[in-house]
Amino acid sequence: MKPKKISVSGLFEMNVQYKIPLFQRYYVWGKDAQWELLWDDIVRQHNSHTQEKSSAHFTGAIVMQQQNTLAGDFPQYDIIDGQQRLTTFQIILCAIRDICVENNHTEMASDVRHYIQNQGKKGEVLKGDARYKLIPTKRDRDSFISLVNDRVDQCRGIIDETYSYFYDQIREYVDMDKEKIHSLFLCIKDHFRFVLIPIDETDRPEKIFESLNARGKKLFEFDLLRNNLFLRAREDRDSLYEKSWQHFEDPYWAREVTKDETFSDIFLQHFLMAKLRTESVKPEFLTYERKYLPELKQRGDTTIEDEFSDLKRYSEVYQQITDCENDSQLENRMRFYQTFNLTTLHPFVLYLTCEVGLKGRQLDRVLHILESYTIRRMLCYRGKGGLKNFNKFFASLIKRLGDNFSLGSFIEYLSQETSRTNKYPTDSEIRSTLHTRFERNPLPFPDSTTLVFPGDRLVRAALEGLWAETAGAIKQRLIRYILYRIELRKMKEDKFAEPLSFEDNLTTLEHIMPKEWMKTWSLPVGEGSVKYDTETRRVSVNRAVGCKDMLYDDLFSDRARVINAREGLADKSYEDVYNLAVARDSSLESIGNLTLVTRELNSKLGNRTFAAKKEALGKHSLLKLNAEICEEDVWDVNEIHGRAEGLIADFCEIWPSLDWFGGE
Repeated sequence: MKPKKISVSGLFEMNVQYKIPLFQRYYVWGKDAQWELLWDDIVRQHNSHTQEKSSAHFTGAIVMQQQNTLAGDFPQYDIIDGQQRLTTFQIILCAIRDICVENNHTEMASDVRHYIQNQGKKGEVLKGDARYKLIPTKRDRDSFISLVNDRVDQCRGIIDETYSYFYDQIREYVDMDKEKIHSLFLCIKDHFRFVLIPIDETDRPEKIFESLNARGKKLFEFDLLRNNLFLRAREDRDSLYEKSWQHFEDPYWAREVTKDETFSDIFLQHFLMAKLRTESVKPEFLTYERKYLPELKQRGDTTIEDEFSDLKRYSEVYQQITDCENDSQLENRMRFYQTFNLTTLHPFVLYLTCEVGLKGRQLDRVLHILESYTIRRMLCYRGKGGLKNFNKFFASLIKRLGDNFSLGSFIEYLSQETSRTNKYPTDSEIRSTLHTRFERNPLPFPDSTTLVFPGDRLVRAALEGLWAETAGAIKQRLIRYILYRIELRKMKEDKFAEPLSFEDNLTTLEHIMPKEWMKTWSLPVGEGSVKYDTETRRVSVNRAVGCKDMLYDDLFSDRARVINAREGLADKSYEDVYNLAVARDSSLESIGNLTLVTRELNSKLGNRTFAAKKEALGKHSLLKLNAEICEEDVWDVNEIHGRAEGLIADFCEIWPSLDWFGGE
């Protein structure tokens, strides 16, 4: 490489053609980050220019590779880096030309056009593509060509937005002053300069992209891979682009997930994780070049066409995994992960579909196991926190199963995991997590300083009373989703039911017995109305016996002087009723006491009595879950317990245990 300085004039005054290769990204500069800064530089440089104290303004670097041409043809170059700058200056020159035309500065407009279009020996504009000094990528080409050919009305998209911005700025700045627009034109073409870096076949342009992009938009990992692939493709570039790369130009892949990575970068990360069977692949392009390519070379029969083909094949599956817009087998199964924005399993699903080649019933079975495994872990082990080691775990699973994957070995591998980090939660753990249980003398949950090795009773106490903590920060959304899927299951049994979507305004969980039940929900008081079973450790209510109703506060004589509420009961016969009150509190967060309603209906229900809630649910809700609640005459711990058992059974049928899969 022999860099040299060159001005806008030096780039465009002679007949020349700069081509943006098919594989290059399209024009992406924008107002805040690039246009405004460049315009400020132009105004500042022009003011210095008019005061005769200006020096050249360095605008960035351009990397280009000269192409072979026939004798007598003008030179042609592929722009490896710098297309954003070249495109922007061509658009600015078009804006100056049009302002000159608008103000009848015909001769000046002709001078400007000389820097936009190639011309013959007698000044005539050349025909066909030969007339254009710059040929952009396909996405921008039609709009850019329309602009160069004085057809601004046919210009669209980002090219049109760029033109409009600079046209407005220049028009306002020169204010129809012929001398000012002429000096601005001279300033731009003579005082804005670049470092021109010509490269040959021995240079590695992808290695210098980042350092040269001073004011340009960051080149992401997938950009580096794209450039490397096409530079190695040489004469096959056009056919490979059309066959295997064109779909990557869709905005779907260019979405910026963070300031440091696009959606295509995440795809590349998951592609490499599936291929290399490891969770550590950053930075992705370096990993591709230093780890993945050597593996391909060891096989000896892999070509550049194979690299393109593999990326396309994986990306088509990846789009199904992440889009979930159609009713294919894969997309239906992946909607669960889309709902919770979970991507940790994507590399493993790529491995299953693209490497192992699973399909049909066997693929559905494995995806069913994965979904069950994931939601059970989220429920029992701190929500998404329960998935924090999934990348490492499933990378090791890919490595272990390799090319000899089988359903049996997959289930066996999962069943062998006993650590809290990776184990597959059992039905008993699910039951304890979804449904709390009252104990007369519950074992206190210790703080972390006393917890050394928890015994069975301690673990059960933690699991049965703390589902809200074990499910983590997404507890409400997770339980909402579980109830939604159970509702879908019930609807499928009724061919007349209307379709339901998780986002169909089912935005809140309703506590049927409200959290503040003590204010409005009375307790039955009378001999035999409330019983505590020491064997089952359950409180039950028998409303068939004659009893009166009392609010919670009426159970106590003088609560102000009582430390332990049980000791302040007005009558010793209220002991079992007090147990019922404690049992109610223990059951509030049970899934048996929760249902789905709209936000508006949730506000309407509030702390009303069960009779009032039942009437409102029957009038306003079409859900089968709520219709079943409305069949009850009363609502207390018995009903909550019975409903919880039914919902837990539904859960375990939708998301079965490993034993169920292994026994089929």
